[in-house]
Amino acid sequence: MTKEQRRPLRWLRLLSAEQRGTIRSRLLALALIPSSALLILWVGTLVTPVSSLLSLHRSTAFIEEAGIPSLEVISALQAERQSTMEYLAHAGTSAGGRSLTPELREDRAATDAAVSDFRAGIEEAGLNSFPEQTRDRIERFLSTLEVLPMHRDVLDTSTPAREGAVSTYNEAIEAGLQLWDLQEKLVDSERTHRMRSLTSLIRAEELLSQEDGMLAYSSISGVFTTADHIDFATAVGAQRYLYSQIAPELTGPVRADYDEVIGSAQFRTVQSLENEAIRSGAASDEPPIDIELWQSARETLDQSFRELTDKRIAALAEESRSEALQLTALLALFSVATLAVVVASVLFSSRAVAWLNRRLGTLREATLDYANRRLPEITARLRAGEKVDVDTDAPLIPVDVNDEIGQVTEAFNTAQRAAVTSATQEAKLREGVRNIFRNIARRAQTLVHRQLSLLDSLEQSETDPKVLESLFRIDHLSTQMRRNAENLMLLTDDRPSRKPGEPLSLAQAARAASSEIEDYSRVKLLPMPAVQLKGSVASDSVRLLAELLENAASFSPPNTTVTVRGEALPHGSYALEVEDRGLGMLPEGYAEANELLGGSSRRFNLADMREDSQLGLIVVATIAQRHNLKVTLRPSPYNGTQAIIVFPPETIDTTPVTPPAVPLEPARPAPAELEAPPVTAPSAPAESAPAAPATSATGATALPAAPRSAESDTYKGLPRRRRSQRRPQPTPPAPAPSISRPVSTDRSLEEIRQMMSAFQRGTRTGRAEGNTDHPTTETR
Repeated sequence: MTKEQRRPLRWLRLLSAEQRGTIRSRLLALALIPSSALLILWVGTLVTPVSSLLSLHRSTAFIEEAGIPSLEVISALQAERQSTMEYLAHAGTSAGGRSLTPELREDRAATDAAVSDFRAGIEEAGLNSFPEQTRDRIERFLSTLEVLPMHRDVLDTSTPAREGAVSTYNEAIEAGLQLWDLQEKLVDSERTHRMRSLTSLIRAEELLSQEDGMLAYSSISGVFTTADHIDFATAVGAQRYLYSQIAPELTGPVRADYDEVIGSAQFRTVQSLENEAIRSGAASDEPPIDIELWQSARETLDQSFRELTDKRIAALAEESRSEALQLTALLALFSVATLAVVVASVLFSSRAVAWLNRRLGTLREATLDYANRRLPEITARLRAGEKVDVDTDAPLIPVDVNDEIGQVTEAFNTAQRAAVTSATQEAKLREGVRNIFRNIARRAQTLVHRQLSLLDSLEQSETDPKVLESLFRIDHLSTQMRRNAENLMLLTDDRPSRKPGEPLSLAQAARAASSEIEDYSRVKLLPMPAVQLKGSVASDSVRLLAELLENAASFSPPNTTVTVRGEALPHGSYALEVEDRGLGMLPEGYAEANELLGGSSRRFNLADMREDSQLGLIVVATIAQRHNLKVTLRPSPYNGTQAIIVFPPETIDTTPVTPPAVPLEPARPAPAELEAPPVTAPSAPAESAPAAPATSATGATALPAAPRSAESDTYKGLPRRRRSQRRPQPTPPAPAPSISRPVSTDRSLEEIRQMMSAFQRGTRTGRAEGNTDHPTTETR
C-alpha cells in the first residue's frame, strides 16, 4: 500500500477496536455515509421551501381565523365610535336628561357580537396554532376590548371631552391594526409588499373614519376647536401619506382597482372638503364645510375602500392557498425523488454489503472448520500412523471472484496446504524419533538379556559367597534396567518381549512387583483377597505396581515401609492400595497427577517432555487406559501418598485354579537374602536384610515353611532354603518376615557352594520360563 493509500486510513488508528467495529459495520458505514449526506442535503434544501410553505399556511390561517374577524371588530368599533361622538355632542347641547340613541344601542350590540365571534374563532383555532408574536398581539387586542364595557359605563354616567371619549376606541382599533401590521414580518419577502399595501389601506380607512367622527361631533356641537383642527389636519396628512405609499406597492388588476377609487368623484370631493376645513382653521361655530356633502361622499368612498380591501384580502388568501398547494406538490415530488434515490442507494449498498459479508462468512466458516475439525483430525490421523492425502483431506476453498477477498482465500489455501504439509513432516519427525527410542529400547533389552545370561554363567562357576552376593546385586539391577527398557517400549507403542503368561493372584502380582524395585526390602504386604488377574492384565499390572512401588520408595524416608493391601469392592471390583509415609504432595500436584492418570492414553511425545516430566506416571496412565483400570493418588493419613488401583470385574479371572502335581523348584532368594553383614565375633549375632518373598518359576508363591529355630534358618550368615510343597488349595501368601535372624557359623564353605549351585539351577529354570510367563522374583 502506497503512502497516498495509507493517508485516508490514519484516522482509523486513533479509534479503539470497539469503535472501529467489524468489517460489516465499516462496509455499512461506507454505504450509509453517502446516503446520509444526501439526506442532509435534502433537508437543507427543504428548509427554505418548507419555511415559505409554513409562512403561507400561517398567512392563510391568520386571514381566515383572525384577520377577517378582527376587521369586523374594527369596523364595529368605528361605527360605535361615530355613534358615541354624536351621542356626546347631543348630550352636551341638551339641558335635560339624556338617553342612549337607538343607533348607539345597535352599534354597541354589533360590536359585542363581533367581539364574541372573534373570541369564539380564536378559541376554536387555539392560540398555539399561531406564531408567538401573533399570539401576543391577539392577547393585547382582547385585553383592550375587555376595557370597553367599563368605558361605556363612564360615557353613560358622565360627559367626558371628545378626546377622552374616543381614546378607548382608538386604542382598541390601533391594537387590531397592529395585529395586521405584524403580518408584514411573518410572510415571506415576495408577499411583504402586498401585505404592506393592504395594511396601509386599512389604516387609511381608519383615518378617514376618525375625520368623519371629528366633523360629525363639531357639526352637532357647533364648536371646532384648535385641538380638533390639529387632530383633523394630522389625520388628513397621515391619510394622504398612506395613499402615496400604497400606489407603488400595487401592480396589475389591483392597481387598476385602486386607481379607479382614487380617481372617483367621491375621493376628489372628500379631499376638497378636507382642504377647506384645514384652510378655514378653528372656529367657534360649526366647521365651514357642507356636512351633508361630506357624509355622502365619505360614505361612498368608505364603501369603495371596503370593497377594495375585501377584494384584496380575498385575493391574498387565494394566492397564499394556491402557492401553498403548488409548493406542497413541488416538495412532495422532490422528496419522493430524493427518498427514492436514497432508498435505491441503501438497497444497492446493502446488497453489496450482504454479498461481501456472505463471502467473508463463507471464508470464516471454512477457516473455523479447518482449524477446529479438519486440522485436528488430520493431526490425529498422522499421529496414529495413517496416511493423509492433502488434496482429499484438505481441499481448497473455491475462489469465485479474484478480488481482494479471493486473494485472501487463495492465501488461506496456501497457508492450509503449508500447515498440513508441516503437520505431515512433524508427524514423520515424531515417528522417526519414536522409532529411534524404540530401537534403543530394543537394543537395551537385548543387551540386558545377554547381560543376564552372562550373569547366569558367572553365578554357575563362582563359589565365593561375597562374589556371588555382588553378582546377585548386579542381577537385580539388570532386572530393573530391563523394566525401564520395557517401559520405554511401552511409551513408544511397542510390546515388550515378555508375553502374557498364566493368571496371577493379587498377592503374587504385588510380590512380583516388589521384587523389581531396588528397595524391595521396605515393601510390606498385608492380607489380600484370594482372586486372580487375567494373564493379559497380570503382566502389565505387575509393571504398573512396580512403578508405583518404586515411586513410593523413592519419595519416602529409607527407614519407613511401603505397605500394599487389597480389598474387595462392590459389583465385583477389587482394589490395591500402595501407601508410603513420605512428605506427600501439594493439592495442585495431586490434581495434576490424577488428571494425567484419569485422562486419555498419553503417547510418548518428545515435544511434550520436560526436565521434570514424570515418565513413571505416564507409564501408569498408559497401562491403566489400556486395561480400563482406575488409578488415583490422594494424601495418606501418615502424611504420605496413597495410590489406589481399582481392577474392574472384566480383569478378574474366574476360572478355577488346578494346582500342579509336580513339586515346585526352590525359588532363588532376592539379593538381600544373600547379604551377610560383617561378623565381629564368632559368637556375636548379626542382622540380615529382610528377605523378599520367593515365587516359583510358574508364578506361584512359595508358602513359608513351618516355624523353626533361628539356628536352622541360617548358616554362616546366609539363609537356609528349603523346597516348598504345593498345597491342594493355595491360600494368600503371608508377607515376608521383616525381623532379623541370628547368624550361625556352623555351615562349611563346601555346603554353601552346593547350596549356591542348587540356587543357580533354579535361577536358570525360572529365567528360561520367563520368556513366556509373567516375571516373578525368579524370572526377571
